[in-house]
Amino acid sequence: MAGVLVVVGGLPGVGKTTVAQAVAAALPAAHLRIDAFEAALVRQQLVTGPGDVGAHGYDLATAAADTCLSAGTDVVVDAVFDVAAARRPFRELAARHGARVHWVRLICTDPAEHRRRVEQRTADLAGHTVPTWAQVQGRRLDQWHERHTVVDTAVADPVAAVLAAIRG
Repeated sequence: MAGVLVVVGGLPGVGKTTVAQAVAAALPAAHLRIDAFEAALVRQQLVTGPGDVGAHGYDLATAAADTCLSAGTDVVVDAVFDVAAARRPFRELAARHGARVHWVRLICTDPAEHRRRVEQRTADLAGHTVPTWAQVQGRRLDQWHERHTVVDTAVADPVAAVLAAIRG
């Protein structure tokens, strides 16, 4: 019942989905994007709107990750993971499966590049609303107490850095 769970977090616009997709392809692993679960909840009208999604998307992704790990499939999940309560279920899931968990926090130290990414981004999922630069600036991430790797997506190759951390 082992496996690998890679948890990729960070502010909107730092490149979580791009990096997570490439890492999942390289491992290979299933890629679970919290935004996709949240958008599906909105599309299916299971919530009244994006503001009412709350933890439901994270809960659904945890269930999907559980199913993948049970089947022997490694998992890469990406989300903001702004609070410890959002990360805890994935930590517990990895422990239940005896899976190695790799925590990766992406940052973008170039504010102009980060802003460009956010402002040029368009929703690629029906029912998904992308945040504005002001909303991203107003978001705060709590301190990650999980032992994690910080990767700056403004420099070098973030996918190679994440893969090196996983394989190292």
